[in-house]
Amino acid sequence: MEGRMMVARLPPIEGGRTISPRAGQQFEGLTGPSYKLDDKIHPLPNPKSLRPYVDTRSGDVDTWPAHASGQAGASTTLMLSKNKSLILYDEEAMGKPKMIPKPRFLEQLESYLKKELRALGVTDVNANELRLQAHREVFEYLIEDFKTYKPLLSGIKNEYEMMLAYQRQVIRELEPLKQMLVTVSEQCDQKIMSIREEEKQEIKDLKAENKRLLEKIQNMQNERLDLVAEVKKLEDDLAETYKNYRDELDSKKMLLQEMNDMRDQKDDLMASKESAEMEAQDDPVTLKIALRQAREDEKNATKRLNDMITNYYDVIPRRDFETLEAKHNALVESTETLKDDFDKLKLEHDTLLDIQKQVTKQRDEFYVELEQMKRASTPRPDWEKCADVVSGGVVRWKELSDGKTSNDLVDALLSEIQAGGPVDSGGAEYFDGQGTGPSVPKYLRFDGPVRNRRLGKRDCLLLIRDIWREKAAHDASKAEGEMRDSMADFLDTYLSRRFAMEQMKVEWAYNLHDACQKYSSDELVGLFWGVLENNVDEEIYHDQMTKIEQLLNQLTSIDVEKGNPGKITKNELISGIQTVLPNVDEESMAALVKGAELELDAQNAEEIDYKEMFKEDDEGRFGPFLDEVLKWMKQDRLNFGEEVKQKLEGSSKVEVDEMKQLVMGAAPNLDTPQLLKILAWVYETTPENVPSAEAAELSRAIERLQNCHVPRS
Repeated sequence: MEGRMMVARLPPIEGGRTISPRAGQQFEGLTGPSYKLDDKIHPLPNPKSLRPYVDTRSGDVDTWPAHASGQAGASTTLMLSKNKSLILYDEEAMGKPKMIPKPRFLEQLESYLKKELRALGVTDVNANELRLQAHREVFEYLIEDFKTYKPLLSGIKNEYEMMLAYQRQVIRELEPLKQMLVTVSEQCDQKIMSIREEEKQEIKDLKAENKRLLEKIQNMQNERLDLVAEVKKLEDDLAETYKNYRDELDSKKMLLQEMNDMRDQKDDLMASKESAEMEAQDDPVTLKIALRQAREDEKNATKRLNDMITNYYDVIPRRDFETLEAKHNALVESTETLKDDFDKLKLEHDTLLDIQKQVTKQRDEFYVELEQMKRASTPRPDWEKCADVVSGGVVRWKELSDGKTSNDLVDALLSEIQAGGPVDSGGAEYFDGQGTGPSVPKYLRFDGPVRNRRLGKRDCLLLIRDIWREKAAHDASKAEGEMRDSMADFLDTYLSRRFAMEQMKVEWAYNLHDACQKYSSDELVGLFWGVLENNVDEEIYHDQMTKIEQLLNQLTSIDVEKGNPGKITKNELISGIQTVLPNVDEESMAALVKGAELELDAQNAEEIDYKEMFKEDDEGRFGPFLDEVLKWMKQDRLNFGEEVKQKLEGSSKVEVDEMKQLVMGAAPNLDTPQLLKILAWVYETTPENVPSAEAAELSRAIERLQNCHVPRS
């Protein structure tokens, strides 16, 4: 053995040579079948030239069963000696033959491995570099002998070597971290011990404070139980008092009902007497119209009376209610304060185990919170409930209540209640005529008293809707380019055509004028009133109707392209809005979509029935979606006026040329007649006198511009 063990080869395979009957047949070469291995063809001899039982017989390979691998090394045997003691014997020492013979090469490798392990003194099986080196050399001999498997075995050996080298490197890198970890652990233990020594006294103080607070909590719980008992007693007294008030209220209502019945009987007798006296003098057509109107008024009044009886059935006197409410609020406030104090003390008890700094900080926070709750403990009314009774629902109430104080909300609610009924019980019985002078509007020119019909809001809206319809038909009959009649002049024509009697015409004119003033807070009435008083451009109304019609046509065309299913998606709704109203921003678009979802109750629906959003009621009101569209158009006009105002900031008056440049900059597609019409509206003159018009006050000009229709691009 010279640095490398010489390995003996296996003996050749023995084969029978006396059995073949064709031993003398000549070999013809590799002319038989072939097989392909690793893209290389290997031919075989012709089967006919092979000798039976000689060339076709399998060789006798020196095999060794796999189950005998456990006998590779010398094993030990446990035996009983003569003196009845157990003795361990080695098979090699005893000369015991092996039961299953091994291949010679395997025996040589095992023998070499045993000698090397004995020489190195590492026969015990454990992790050792010397044992690894001996096994590495034996594995190299094994690789060298098996030429066929040498690449595979060499690759396996290299992988193991690389992994061992990597693990050694990792171990070397972790050794310093292990030492550092031990050092840090010792330092942390020492620090923990020192902190514990420092906090012993503090923990003792906190325990004493905890005990004191527990006693305080117990005392407060006892006080709370006493207060609960007192509150229960007061609730019983309040229930008894409320029962007495209900009895008094029922008696009062019955008395009022009898008085109202007697008053109604008296009024009916007087009315029948007056009607009998006037029957011979009045026109039958007029009496028929008056009778129909009286029946409608009576029906509406009865409905409202029933609603008021139903709504105010459980109402008690305000003075008594305020007294009871004050007592109740005092008790509730006292109970809530005690409950809050109890919760705070419980929370403070849970946090006493923290450090003293946190306890002090929480105590300060609780004190500030207590002061804030004392200031904010006054109960606030739930204004959202008003949306259920206000005409227009949630959207209308949101518009009325946005940014207003409680006093303003009360005023708005009273105004809506007053304006919501069909009959106004207040006001004088007659209006005073304004005369026939040129400064009086044509439809109001009359001398003498005029009967006050107390026109309700609904009747006012119905009349306004009919006036707009007749005005559109009247303007359509004019020649192209001819100026429209003003609303004041057309109203006189409309009333004259509808009411043949001059007295009826004057009555309806003055009553409509009074109703418009009274209900001007309503969007539809306010727009008509502004046009009638020449404070709002009539083109605004026509532009609104045009935009609504264009939007409906656009959505219909989208529906037709899909096959006319009658519904569109929300994305298609947004696309249609952007086509007709291209200046809508994201926030306004979200409000428009929300209005559509609210009107159709389609928050979670994929498609919406868009045609339902363009329907109006008999008063001419639209749904939430079109209300949002009109609101955006109004806000767009106001924003345009503010932009012009910012550009003219610092000036007290604005000249015609300056306003002309600003309008043309916002609407470059305007032709000359349209531009002159807008400037004439702003400067309150005629188109012919625009070049010579004097400078207007900035605030007045901006106000007129915001109430004018400017078709901006």
